[in-house]
Amino acid sequence: MTGDMTKITSQDGGEFSAYLAKPSTGSGPGVVMIQEIFGITPWLKEIADDFADQGYVVIVPDFFWRLEPDFIADPAIESERTQAFQYRSQLDHPKAVEDVDSCLDALKAIPECNGKITVVGFCLGGTFAYLSSTRLPIDAAVSYYGTQIHQYLEEADKVNCPLLLHMAEHEDNFPIEDTNRIRESLGDGPNVILHMYDTGHAFANASRADKYDKAAAELAHKRTFRFLETLK
Repeated sequence: MTGDMTKITSQDGGEFSAYLAKPSTGSGPGVVMIQEIFGITPWLKEIADDFADQGYVVIVPDFFWRLEPDFIADPAIESERTQAFQYRSQLDHPKAVEDVDSCLDALKAIPECNGKITVVGFCLGGTFAYLSSTRLPIDAAVSYYGTQIHQYLEEADKVNCPLLLHMAEHEDNFPIEDTNRIRESLGDGPNVILHMYDTGHAFANASRADKYDKAAAELAHKRTFRFLETLK
C-alpha cells in the first residue's frame, strides 16, 4: 500500500506537509516518523508504508518547512547534501519538537489510530525521537543512529517512556567518545534498550548503496516491531 500527502497545522499557526500512511484494514498505534536531513524521500515513504503494513498509522512531517517547504535532497549530489547539512544547522530544535507535538494531535484525530503514539526517527530524526521521549507525552520512542543525542544528555533522566536506541559501532558523524557518553548515560536507564551494530551510520537506508547494511537493518527493524508490539 502507499500513503498520501496531507497538511498539518503548527502550534504557531503555520502549515506543513506530511506523508500519511494508514493500515489497509483495522486500527493501530500512531507513529510520527522523522526524517534524516534529506527530507521526505521515496525511501522514507517506503519505510512508512512498511510500518502501515504492520498495522501502524504513520505521519512523516516535513521537518525543514520553516526553512524550505518540501525540501528533498539526494545525498549523492554534493550541492544538495551541503544544503541539507546547512538546514540541519539552522533548524530550531524547540520549534521542531512543537511540530512533533502537532503531529501527535493529528494522529489522535485519525479514526484508525488507537490512541497510542510512538516517535520513530532516523539520523536527525533519531535525535528528535530521543527528545520526544524526554519532552512529550508519548508511549514509546525508537531512535536509529541519532546524530545529536550526545548534545542533550542532560535530559537522560527525563526519559518518560520506553526508548529503543539503534546505534552504529562505526559511526562517522560523531567520535567514539560521544558514543560512549550515550551508552553511559542512557544504556542502563530503566526505560532504555540500546543495541549496537557492527556497521556504520545510515545502515537502515536501503536507498544508499554506500551505507546500507541489509543484515543490520533487518535485525533493527525486527527489534523495533517487537518493541512496539505492546502498543497494539
